[in-house]
Amino acid sequence: MTLKEIADIAGVSPTAVSLVLNNKKGVGKETRKLILDLLDEYHYTLPKKASTSPKNLLFLKYIKHGMIVEENAGFISTIMDSIENDCRSQGYNLSIVISENHLEETLQNIDYASFHGLILLGTELDFSSYPLLEKIPIPYIVVDNAMPNFHCNSIAISNREIVYDALSHLAELGHKHVAYFRSNINIQNFDERALSFMESAKKLNLRFDPSNEFLLTPTLLGSYHSMKSYLAQGIKLPSCAFADNDTIAIGAMKAVNEFKYKIPRDISVIGFDDIPFSAINSPCLSTMSVPKKLMGSLALRHLHAAIEDSSFKNVKTCVGGSIVVRHSTCAVQQ
Repeated sequence: MTLKEIADIAGVSPTAVSLVLNNKKGVGKETRKLILDLLDEYHYTLPKKASTSPKNLLFLKYIKHGMIVEENAGFISTIMDSIENDCRSQGYNLSIVISENHLEETLQNIDYASFHGLILLGTELDFSSYPLLEKIPIPYIVVDNAMPNFHCNSIAISNREIVYDALSHLAELGHKHVAYFRSNINIQNFDERALSFMESAKKLNLRFDPSNEFLLTPTLLGSYHSMKSYLAQGIKLPSCAFADNDTIAIGAMKAVNEFKYKIPRDISVIGFDDIPFSAINSPCLSTMSVPKKLMGSLALRHLHAAIEDSSFKNVKTCVGGSIVVRHSTCAVQQ
């Protein structure tokens, strides 16, 4: 008799059975008694966690709308590949589950007794969904989301620092006015980048007019069409622009080119993420590189620490980035 079969008989989720097996809170008194009686009746015992490798881990890829997770080519896949490679070299068995906008249902149906720990891709995870994670009965870590005001382990990007470095590059090239190619979809990373953009522009004496904030759909085609709509209104662009990510930058640059702006002579553009396509775009994109492989490796290391030491809690690590100067930025033309 499996844990899921016990859950079906009791009319509860596998999560509820796992909570009872692990003597965790979150299950009512009557339901707990019902589950305990069934466990006793069917002679079910919690499998002992092996103290030696291999251990089983679960990677949960959460997708809310897919515009960031699926469209930002190379960023998420590099993190996942890093985790898979490290798991293989360290003797972990890694299972992957994809949850498309049904996080609560996915979490309820996981057989937690089969896993030692869980890595959650939190790129598109919003604040309203954070409480769902409180019922996860095994050690877990969230990747690519700082999870502000929520107690959990996480690996995230140092967005504020990296945006400041990007705008510093534009300021050092002599630019005085800046545009913001901003995502029209909100995620935690973009919210942090927006705050840093406003603060950094002010500190660096880069003038930002609200009319130069362009809300663009964060896909290649979406940002291209969104930018074309703005430019068709006769808007005049300043000498430089920062984009929330490379995907937005590349789509917007295509539209800008079609409206006879020369990049970087007429407008310098800098992106964020350093996805593979940024190096072969024409012109190739100056951007802020994020150590994606390191994020994956750190996630596994911190999860291992949490599995081995129950006091390893609420450890939040932010990784910085570095600038990659290519052909989409240059000094202001006199």
